[in-house]
Amino acid sequence: MKRLLLAVFLYAGVNAFGQDNPNPKAVSAFITIVKQQDKQVLADKVIYPLKRQYPLPAINNKQEFLARYNELFDDSLIHIIANSDPAKDWTSGGWRGISLNHGQVWLDDNGKLVGINYQTKIEAAKRAALIAADKSQIHPSLRDYKQPVLAFQTDKFNIRIDDMGNNSFRYASWPVNVKTIDQPEMVIQDGKFIREGSGGNHSFSFENGAYTYNVEITIIGMGKVPPTLTISKGDETILVQKAKK
Repeated sequence: MKRLLLAVFLYAGVNAFGQDNPNPKAVSAFITIVKQQDKQVLADKVIYPLKRQYPLPAINNKQEFLARYNELFDDSLIHIIANSDPAKDWTSGGWRGISLNHGQVWLDDNGKLVGINYQTKIEAAKRAALIAADKSQIHPSLRDYKQPVLAFQTDKFNIRIDDMGNNSFRYASWPVNVKTIDQPEMVIQDGKFIREGSGGNHSFSFENGAYTYNVEITIIGMGKVPPTLTISKGDETILVQKAKK
C-alpha cells in the first residue's frame, strides 16, 4: 500500500538564516518565471517530489504540478515572490538551499524549487476535506486530534502520528495486514517533537515503558528519504524500518 503522505513543513520551522544569497542570478531568473506565471517553464524548475502538508499528497512530477498549480500559487504568493529582492529577501540556508522570508519558499543553489511553506485557500480547503475523510478511515478511538501529522507503512507496521495539541503527539500502529479502521495494536500518548538542526528535518519520540519509538522525518536536502522508524531499548537498537515508498 503506497500511503506515504507527509506533514511537510508543519512542525519544521526554520531558525538559522542571515547569510547572503549565494546565487542571486538564479533567484532572479526564478522570480521572473513566477512573475510571468509561465507554468510550463516553472514546472521544469521544480525538484520532485514537492511535499505538501499531510494529508495532502506530494506533487511527484511535472504533470501533477501543472494540474495543481492553482493550489500552490495564489495572487498573494505570486506578489510576494515577484516583488522580492534577490539580494535582501533571499538568504542562504547552507546545504539546504536558499530561502525567501526565512523559509516561506525554498530553492536549491541552482534556483530550482524544493519547498513551499505557504498554503493557499484552495489547498487549505482541500486539506480540510482530506482530514474529514481521514477520520472516517481510522478507528473511532483515534478520531479526536488537533490535526493529523503523518501516516506510513513499513514492512511490519501501519503507523500514524497525530498532533494532540499543547506540543503533544500520539503514535498508533497496527500490523501491516490490519486496516486502520480496526483497533490499533499500540497507542502511545505524550510524544515529543524534536527539531534536527535548522533546515526543517525533525523527528518524533515516544516512550513506552523501557522502549523508545523514534520516527525521523527528512524535509530539506535529501527530500526522497522516507520516514524511518527506530525502536530502541536503552542504548540497544531493536528495529529500524523505513517507510515503503
